[in-house]
Amino acid sequence: MTEIRNYKTAEDVAKAAAENAVEILQIAINTKEDVSWVLAGGTSPMQAYQVIVRDYASAVDWSKVTVLMGDERMVPMNDKDSNTGTIKGLFDASAELSKVKWIIPDTTLDIVAAAKDFARKIAAGNYGEFDLVWLGVGEDGHTLSLFPGNVAFAEPTDEWVIPVYDSPKLPNERITLSLKALEYVDELVIFAVGASKQDALKEARLKRLLPISVASDVVETNGGEVRWLYDEAAWNDD
Repeated sequence: MTEIRNYKTAEDVAKAAAENAVEILQIAINTKEDVSWVLAGGTSPMQAYQVIVRDYASAVDWSKVTVLMGDERMVPMNDKDSNTGTIKGLFDASAELSKVKWIIPDTTLDIVAAAKDFARKIAAGNYGEFDLVWLGVGEDGHTLSLFPGNVAFAEPTDEWVIPVYDSPKLPNERITLSLKALEYVDELVIFAVGASKQDALKEARLKRLLPISVASDVVETNGGEVRWLYDEAAWNDD
């Protein structure tokens, strides 16, 4: 099932995403020992992480939550472009959020080995599905590191993690969850925020073959719940 929720501002989206994440993770914790949350980089998700740290640090037993990035740049963790390093630094500054378990990609390896290593680490968690996945949207409709026209998006694969050699955004080399991995998602939340995303998001609603629309369709087709969180600036229904 797909649901669209509209909010006034990006800050409202961040608050709603944070509250929703806590609710979903707590429900999952009530039924199993270890739950999984796939994180997204970017400004809007970062605002939501900050809300969680500030308002919900004690709302969840974070020691039962395993987190991983949906995609990562091939840079050291202490680099400003590292999604893992940036978010882990925020979580580690909180006594409660520092208890989460991380699946961390080894970006010191070559890109093919890094993708295989990350996939192996995810598989070792024995997750039948990801309990919660957050995705952002680029101005071109990309999500994760799946870009329109890029081989990593266009070519079918059975691998859960794939290398991206020629990202149109720097850094060029990345690893990313594939569309195959998105077949195993319980709850998907998409941050649809900002005026610069209007055109891509309208195309996505029209089911054009943008990575974000294909990704959401893969989740829904395989039984997952999809929730789009819009702010007023991103909504264009003309």
